[in-house]
Amino acid sequence: PYFKKSETFQVPTREYQEKHQAHYDQKYHGTSGPLHTIYSAEYGASSQYWHETLGNLGVESNRSHMSGSSVGTWTALTAVDPKTQKRCYSAPAYYLPVSHRENLVLLTNATVRNVILKKGKASDEQIATAVRFVHSSNEYTVNVNGEIILAAGTVQSPQLLELSGIGNSDILRAAGIEPLVVNPNVGENLQEHMRTSSHS
Repeated sequence: PYFKKSETFQVPTREYQEKHQAHYDQKYHGTSGPLHTIYSAEYGASSQYWHETLGNLGVESNRSHMSGSSVGTWTALTAVDPKTQKRCYSAPAYYLPVSHRENLVLLTNATVRNVILKKGKASDEQIATAVRFVHSSNEYTVNVNGEIILAAGTVQSPQLLELSGIGNSDILRAAGIEPLVVNPNVGENLQEHMRTSSHS
């Protein structure tokens, strides 16, 4: 998975794991990506009791919270470079190392309208060939020969898919959008992620 490719997970010592209930499953973590993840160096005194306390209330410890289910109690990772002790995120990990490239433009304050699809060789095949966006009140279309990566978050990613003609055909037609790729799952099953954090 791509999340493993992005990560370099710093494995805690056995003593640390036992003291802070820092459970993990190595197969769900990356080892050579640009984003560093690590358990915090220190926790407050109360944190050592919360796994047991919630366990007594019937909330079990999740021993592999990065495996796809975050149900239960777990000690969270932080995105911190262990050498510099600075927060690690996408800008220094991905953008800054290649920001000097002449073929790379980072455009802020731009709003994507839709991804343009064209029929492929197969009758039901659609190929993403361009992106239409607005910047400074002007509309632009960027044609591509490779991949288009749509990463607009939980709400706007399905919105952009639907604006591009990908989704539930009934919803698309009601909005005046021609269905190009029928997928009734787009935009469905969005749920709140209930969470209580203990910071000490």
